[in-house]
Formats: sequence, C-alpha cells, structure tokens
Amino acid sequence: MNGSSKIRRNPDVVARPLAEGEGGVLLHLRTGAYHGINSVGLMIWDRLDGERTVDQITAEIRERVADPPPRLSEDVSAFLASAIARDLVSTE
Repeated sequence: MNGSSKIRRNPDVVARPLAEGEGGVLLHLRTGAYHGINSVGLMIWDRLDGERTVDQITAEIRERVADPPPRLSEDVSAFLASAIARDLVSTE
C-alpha cells in the first residue's frame, strides 16, 4: 500500500457510530468479529469509497482534525494496514 493506493471497504463489514466523539464499531458479518475504532478511525472509514487514495484520505483527515499530530500520515497508514490484515478493507 502506498499513497496512491485506493482503499475499498469489504462489503461484508458494517459500521455503526457510537456516541458523538466516541468512535464506532465495525462488524465483520462473515466472521462475527467486532472491531472498535476511535473517532479518527471512523472518519477514515467514512472515506473508504474505493475512489479516494490514501494520500487524499490523509489530507481530508488533516483538514478535519484540530491540531493533527505530525505523524498523521503514518497513523492513517497503520490504521489501513491493520484493517487490511483483518479483512475489513482491500486495496486497488
């Protein structure tokens, strides 16, 4: 996966937000596994449409997060790598 990779949600995964600012939960329907994500993870998830690249997603998150950390690009990539490993998303 690199900055120009496009990421698509696995259609077997559904997301539900929790209370405002509390993130959300992903449920993999085939495995029955739940995955908790924080509010930034939920922002990333909402942008995984298979059209945006990793770099575009990172730029959008940077615009929306107050005082984004200097390692935001690495954090987004780590989130996506973990999601790929858990079969929650795939790359194009």
